[in-house]
Amino acid sequence: MINNSFDKAERLCSKILITNLFSKGNRVITQFPFRVLWQFINDTQTTHPAQVLVSVSKRNFPHAVDRNRIKRQMRELYRTQKHLLYTVLKQANKNIVISITFQSKTHLKHEELNVAFRQMLQKIINQIEKAI
Repeated sequence: MINNSFDKAERLCSKILITNLFSKGNRVITQFPFRVLWQFINDTQTTHPAQVLVSVSKRNFPHAVDRNRIKRQMRELYRTQKHLLYTVLKQANKNIVISITFQSKTHLKHEELNVAFRQMLQKIINQIEKAI
């Protein structure tokens, strides 16, 4: 059973991993309004198979209140749907790091975000299954 929380160990905080992800991460998925960059990592010491970085552009949302609200929504979407990703990663015995960036210039309804997030996760799962 997968815990339905989003704790510190699941957040991508390592500067080294972030730098490697953005310099060498060659797997890009775009599912409006999300852009996802991800790559496999060799770290087998982690307790969670995926580490996630969530970001919103300051150019598109100049007010911090708006950016924080969208990031909160994205983390909630990930928290409730991560079990789809975790089952595939645990079967493959792989670990990944993911960067999810919000690309839209306007606020979207939660239902629209939910559908798009699920489609984006399915695209990641399909790419993982192809890479295995």
